[in-house]
Order: sequence, then structure tokens, then C-alpha cells
Amino acid sequence: MRIFVAQLNPIIGDLEGNTKKILYALEQARLSNAELVLFSELILSGYPPEDLLLQRTFIEAHSYYLEQIIAASSDLVVILGLVRQSKERVEKSLINSAAVIYDRKLLGFQDKQLLPTYDVFDERRYFEPGAKTCIWLLKGKRIGILICEDMWQHLRGVYTHDPVLDLVDLQPDLVLNLSASPYRFQKLETCIEVCLACARTLRCPVVLCCQVGANDQLVFAGYSTYVNSQAKLQQLAKGFEEDNMLLDTEAVPTPYAFTTDPFKDLYQALVLGVRDYFVKLGFKKACLGISGGIDSALVACIAVDALGRENVLGITMPSRYSSKQSLLDAIQLAKNLKIPLKQIPIEKPFQAYLELLQPYFVDQECDATEENLQARIRGAILMAFSNKFGHLVLSTGNKSEMAMGYCTLYGDMCGGLSVLSDVTKQQVYTLANLHKQRIPKSTVKKPPSAELKPNQLDSDSLPPYDIIDQVLQGYMEEHLAPEEISHQYRIPLDLVKQLMKRMYNAEYKRQQAAPGIRVSRRAFQAGRRFPIVQKWV
Repeated sequence: MRIFVAQLNPIIGDLEGNTKKILYALEQARLSNAELVLFSELILSGYPPEDLLLQRTFIEAHSYYLEQIIAASSDLVVILGLVRQSKERVEKSLINSAAVIYDRKLLGFQDKQLLPTYDVFDERRYFEPGAKTCIWLLKGKRIGILICEDMWQHLRGVYTHDPVLDLVDLQPDLVLNLSASPYRFQKLETCIEVCLACARTLRCPVVLCCQVGANDQLVFAGYSTYVNSQAKLQQLAKGFEEDNMLLDTEAVPTPYAFTTDPFKDLYQALVLGVRDYFVKLGFKKACLGISGGIDSALVACIAVDALGRENVLGITMPSRYSSKQSLLDAIQLAKNLKIPLKQIPIEKPFQAYLELLQPYFVDQECDATEENLQARIRGAILMAFSNKFGHLVLSTGNKSEMAMGYCTLYGDMCGGLSVLSDVTKQQVYTLANLHKQRIPKSTVKKPPSAELKPNQLDSDSLPPYDIIDQVLQGYMEEHLAPEEISHQYRIPLDLVKQLMKRMYNAEYKRQQAAPGIRVSRRAFQAGRRFPIVQKWV
């Protein structure tokens, strides 16, 4: 069977625009002599639609656009992800489903059975689970249709029910999977293995269509996948961009060479996250503070690759504590990226604040108050440029700093999007090394510093970032207890507890931060629900 896998980038709630993409894909499939067209999970609404699903008019509009798609399906089998209303309501009134269409007729629906309600997923909030897995007789083939989690369960085993095993006795000739599985670092290999495991069990080809693009904090990588009946990878669609993958399940198997660099994928995920956030919100231009440090340098590279250098403005705001080298690095970075750089010293407003507050701070030593004043002056300048010229501010703090609360509310945390908030400091260095021709060497080599007081280094207030990142890994992604983290990473238990306490104490800051791009197994924002006030640690 010739299958056209339409890997599309929908906008959540844009039923009209998403339908146009779907109709165009049907035209392309027909020109390619395809017999079947496969789309991703909830492609009509975009994934995840969240509380849009609670709006009656939004749900009712699906029928209108579905009719357009049905009318355009002449001679084609179309498998399309969408929301539908349940006629046999048990608890919820909606179902995450796949419409099965053939030659301008709606044959029925295959409903999603396993509804993830963990991490970034909350499908039980909206949907009723499907009752069973069916075989569809289409174009002379016995086809099983699974929606995302229904197939992932076969490898992960987190539910008591496995829809893949339901298909064993039904003996499908082919399994199709509609997916909207968010990207995370090094996830691609797992996704491929899910398809391979299904093919091994059912001894038939498996085709997965995954959504691509970024919606709010979530990135979808694409990489739609075709595995043959011998459980051999045959094709992958492109990553991080729309793609049409045409395959023939009857073709002679051929070796498929697959290699990927997980850090290049991570960088592309961040670029896509920035680009789609701007495009889908209607913003064109970004500005950011460029300090001469590695974090802002990396964000500047990402912004240029996402938006084009003509749409990125750098602003360097040196203070009395800024080193000459940092200023030179900021200037060199801007030259390398060919972006404009505004140089706005903050000495005058900083001195004005000191004089304004001096009568009230008599006999008080300088401390974080004066340091944070500088960060907040810089934040105000960035927001002024945002208001005056319509730039969206990109904040540049990384996950390690956010974990420790080593950031200033209403200062360096200002922004409309936090680009690196789910990227650890160690990952920042690795990503920066991919861009040696653009980021100055001295930026990468010099010790990290906020430069908010004389001779300041991050190491004055924090342990080495590699230790912080190991504790982050153990706590955030592996859910380990302090004793387990101490044992696994050989870090003194007292230090582990100290760092975890700092993480908990900074929760109130993180919940006021700009939305960030989720690229790890567990981010501080999307998918994480944690009380600000608690006394566990």
C-alpha cells in the first residue's frame, strides 16, 4: 500500500488554517498516487487544545471542517486525528479520536483508549477513553489504528491494558499510529523503539505520523516513522519541520542508515520553539540583553536562526562592575551575528537609585539589594524597548540558575519567553561549542559571573554547575531521594540537601517566570505542579 504521511505543523484552535493544510496534503497525496493519507493526533484542532475543549462552539465547529475534508477525499483513504462528541457518554462528553474516511464517506472512528494524565498531559480532564481496538478493511488490507499512548504502552507498560496486544488475534496487515508526542532530549531513539516493539509483536509494518512544531512551551519534533514487518526501520520524516513522507509497504526492504546528534536536535528544538512562539503569536522582532556571557550569547544565536538577524536586537547594559572583556565579547558577538547592538550604560540610573534610597538604608551594608537593582534597571530598559518598538523580550537564564533561584525577579527574569529555562548549564556549554565560529572564545572560557559586584563569580554563591546539574538530574528527572542522589552521584548528603532546599525555596520565583521551552524529561514549568508553600525538605 502506498501511504502518504502528512507531518504538519498546526496552530491550536485554527480549525480553518489547519483544514487548509490538510486539504493541501490530500492534493499532494493524490499527485503522488498514494492510496492512504495519515495525519497526526488531533491535527484538526492542534495538540494540546486544553481548555478550548470546554467551549461548546469550538467543539461544534469541528463538524463543519470535517465535512470539507470528507468531500475532498475522493479515491483516498484518510486517517485524521480530531475531537468528537461521545454519543454514549459515561463521564466525559468528548473523545480523542481518529476519523476513518474513504472516497468521500465517513466510515467511522477509532477512539483513543489510554489517556495520559501525567507530566504535560491531562487528557482525563477532557476525554472519555475508547472502548476497543478494531480492524478496518481498507484497500484490501486489515489495518489497525492506534493513537499515540495506545502504542507507547506496549514498550513502557504503565497501564494494565495494552491495545497492541488486543490486535494480536485480529492479525492486522498494517498498524497506523497518530501521534502528538512532545520532544524531549534524546527521545527519538525511544520513539523508534516503540514502533519496532509493535512491529515485532504484530509481525506487520508500523507507520507513525507525529505532529511537528511548537505550541506554547511544548515542541514536537516530527520524525514520523516507518518500520517494516521484519521490525526494521525503513524511513524517517524530517525533524523539526513539516514533511511529506511517501512509503510503499510492498516495496523490497532496504537498509536505512540513521544517525542523529542529540545536541543538534536539542538546538533545533529551541530554534523551533522560538520561531513558532513568535509566528503563531504574531510577533516578528525580539530583543535581549547581551552581557558578554555564554547564556545570552547562545540565546542570541538561537534567536537569529529562528527569526533572522534583521529581527533581533541586542542591548548591552554595562555597569561599574562590568569587565572590559565582557563588553568586548558582547560587541564581537553582535558583529559575528550581524545584528545591531545598542550600548546603554546603567551607571546614571543606578547611582540615582542609590542616592534615592540612601536615607532609608543608613548604616546598612551593600548586599543583594544593590546587586538586584542593577538587574532590574536592565529589565526596565529591555521592557521599554519592547513597548516602544514592539520587540518581544527573550530572557536568557538557564535551568541550573532557575533551580537555585540565582536570578532576579523583575530583572533578568523579565521577558515574554525564557529560551533556556529547561537547559542546564552543562548543556549550555555543549550547545555553545556547536557555534564556535559565532560565539567568542573568551565568552566560553571565562568563569561564569553576574558581574553585579567587584570580582564576582557564580562560584562565590554556588557549588560547581556540574554538581548542581547532577542533583537536578537525580531530583527532577529520576525522582530520587536525597540519599539516593548522594549515593549515585557521590555528592555529600549535606550538600545534596542544601541544594534541594534551595530548589524548593526558589519555587515562588519560577512560578512568576516567563514561559519556557520544554526540552527535558521534566521541566520546572510545563507538566510540573508543585506547591510554593510546603515543608517537605
